[in-house]
Amino acid sequence: MHKFSLVRWSGVVLKELHELSRDKISAAMIFLTPLLQLILLGYAVNMDPHHIPAALLNYDNERLSEVFVSTAQNTGYFSISPFESATEAEKAFSRGDVLFIITIPQGFTEKILRAEKPQLLIQADAIDPMATGNALNAIVMASKTLFQHDLPPSLAGQQSDDVYDLVIHRMFNPEGITQFNTIPGIIGSILSTTLILMTALAVTRERESGAMENLLISPVTAFEVMMGKITPFVLIGVIQAALILVSAIVIFELPLVGNLLLVFFILMIYIFLCLSIGITISSLAHSQLQALQMSSFYFIPSVMLSGFISPFISMPFWAQWLGSCLPLTYFIRLMKGVMLKGYSLDAIWPDLMMLVGLSAVIMLIALKSWNKTLD
Repeated sequence: MHKFSLVRWSGVVLKELHELSRDKISAAMIFLTPLLQLILLGYAVNMDPHHIPAALLNYDNERLSEVFVSTAQNTGYFSISPFESATEAEKAFSRGDVLFIITIPQGFTEKILRAEKPQLLIQADAIDPMATGNALNAIVMASKTLFQHDLPPSLAGQQSDDVYDLVIHRMFNPEGITQFNTIPGIIGSILSTTLILMTALAVTRERESGAMENLLISPVTAFEVMMGKITPFVLIGVIQAALILVSAIVIFELPLVGNLLLVFFILMIYIFLCLSIGITISSLAHSQLQALQMSSFYFIPSVMLSGFISPFISMPFWAQWLGSCLPLTYFIRLMKGVMLKGYSLDAIWPDLMMLVGLSAVIMLIALKSWNKTLD
């Protein structure tokens, strides 16, 4: 048995460092991946969102209604914008542009002064309890001392919640069940992780082993080879999606309010999109290790910036802009809209078109990169 040699050991170390320096993609991933995680976790992920967009329907416009609006703004949780009609506010609410609708009824101030105890309504999109829960708690606490300096002597000494009723409607998820919010994201992340990774590794492995060349010298065309590679993974994706949906409905009692066919239409678009990303990664990667690293580099921002980890609306502008370029962002919105809110095709059309557009672009990139790789 030879004694340990520092010279031989240093030779092996230098050889490995030389190999790593030649593999520029792997070297870049070593430094970029932890840096990306640090930036995203430090700046983009926010578990306590502030300045949440809220629509205001103020039919009173008197002193006490203005006090309520300013108090809600001062909590730091609401960014209130006045709307002219309930129809416009409901459209913004359904699109996800606002997470609250605050309705102050006509004669609100006058009824308080007459001790008639009017109602003030706040509708909250409660699918994500984390996004709206703290804001609702803050306004409930603030409302207890809301009008203490504005009430007449006849009502002096009464708490604000004694002179009016603050009615809160938690829409779509009144019980605040967290699984209702996370399961659509889990479906998207599982599909993207498995389909992208399996496709990228399968194609790269065949190219490394030389099996791809055997296919290319056969009468099969390049497009037929690509579609033949993708089709089994499409079936795997459909089976996975169906299994997750059935499990979510049976185990977690996830409500399926919308159209089941529309849900599977969205799933099919997303499955083809994930496979296209996998094909693109396989064309850029020179080895299975590179394919694994590049897939992970896509998964990190996709999960963190899509609204899966933390509320999308709470992220800074630059993070929302990056998240708007990621397919998982639109997939989560669409699945929540159809499954939990019962939205029809008309209501989800803008997000669906964005997902279809991203799918078309990524599929074109995949086709071009595939042809370039085969050449």
